[in-house]
Amino acid sequence: MTLCYIPLLDGKQIKPEGYALVEQAKKLGDSVTAFIIHCGIDEQTIRLDCEDVHLIELPEKQWPISSIHIEAFRSFQEKRTDEAILFSSSPMANEIAAGLAFKLDRPLVNNVMDAVRENQHLSIKKEVYGGKACLYDETGLCSIITYDSAFLPPVKSETDRRAPAFHLHIKAEGNANIRFIEKKKLGWEEIGLTEAACVIGIGRGVYSLDGNNRLDMIKELAKVFNAPVGGSKVADELKLVPKERRIGSSGVSLDQADIYIAIGISGSSQHLDGIKNVKHILAINIDPAAPIFKRADLGIVSDFKEAVPQLVEIIKNKSGVNNSENISHLKASV
Repeated sequence: MTLCYIPLLDGKQIKPEGYALVEQAKKLGDSVTAFIIHCGIDEQTIRLDCEDVHLIELPEKQWPISSIHIEAFRSFQEKRTDEAILFSSSPMANEIAAGLAFKLDRPLVNNVMDAVRENQHLSIKKEVYGGKACLYDETGLCSIITYDSAFLPPVKSETDRRAPAFHLHIKAEGNANIRFIEKKKLGWEEIGLTEAACVIGIGRGVYSLDGNNRLDMIKELAKVFNAPVGGSKVADELKLVPKERRIGSSGVSLDQADIYIAIGISGSSQHLDGIKNVKHILAINIDPAAPIFKRADLGIVSDFKEAVPQLVEIIKNKSGVNNSENISHLKASV
């Protein structure tokens, strides 16, 4: 038996990783149970390929507080001692998994690539040495496991099956010293590269010897996607981006990004190492032989000065957006 903590967007919508997590759970046992802590999900939208779904509803201001999730989960899980518990790795999920492992005295294994059941243990696979090698290990059947979302395979978001749903009435009280103050959406200039769902990277191809500022159109694209801007090693050396926003093995690795837009980046091995976990890559480069195209899901062979304005216009038109203020890549329907 395996229990999946289903990740939600703002407590009301199942994230794509939730469906993939259920598929992974089938490798660990014959029976899969979904556990959802929400603040107003539409039950008609819950179509998970599992045996049953257990739901706990929290007030909207309590849902972002991890300690309340831990207590709610612990109350539900106390008498269920013979099943693995799976999470899709994220800052909030990792905090809940760690707290639950402590409360239930269970083994915790973080950022797993894959796990399968073998006799009386679980065989796990993890990245080590910055992704340059893999570690194979064993853990108990009742372990708490967080999956690296980069390795969760894409699956059909919905199934025709509707598992029976059970509403649990559990009074969960978290740490009295922690309370929700406000929710604020960060602008593209405030979001960290490692936290963003969409990231823009620039390279030598954006540099201008004549001193003309070519970054204005990049900033416009960043506004449309609400995406922070980083760059290659060369972009750092040319002062196009600050050193802390260098992407690659000598800088930042993008482990959480769903989309990476590489503009004027040739694609050195050290840069590709920093984007190996990105799910989808769009590359814009004037050189059709640039190595970045081998890693890209979509490539545009063009001068970025022509391609970027057209991309901005396409996104605005597709999303029905008349201006570029405060628009995320999700709202842009990419």
